[in-house]
Amino acid sequence: MDGHLLLEVVTPERKVFSAEVSELSFPTATRGYYGILPGHTPIMTPVGDGLITYVQQGQKHVLTVFGGFAEVGPDRVTILARESELPESLDATALEVTRQEALKRVKEAKDPHDLAQAQADLTAAELRLQALQGR
Repeated sequence: MDGHLLLEVVTPERKVFSAEVSELSFPTATRGYYGILPGHTPIMTPVGDGLITYVQQGQKHVLTVFGGFAEVGPDRVTILARESELPESLDATALEVTRQEALKRVKEAKDPHDLAQAQADLTAAELRLQALQGR
């Protein structure tokens, strides 16, 4: 796999993605986004919520990721995610409804727990909509 990395994204339910890519970036839980090229120093890091961006055959692609861990090696990146989706599995209309409902819940939240949950749901819906725009 000279000049390429094997990227695998796996959730507890299924393998979401597995293919050779020439580069990628993913959100970490505490240090922003990591950019990875072939030959990267091995690391293991917690994954945050956001978009995994990768280049395959010269074209940029995205998929969502919500928490987990990443194991990076010189020729392979494995992301064990709590949740992850490919953009083609997402429904823009349903996501916009979810985003609007979460926004309403943010505005009407009565306590910190409800507010935090509503904000998390809003962020998740917005990330998924970004994935649809970036595909």
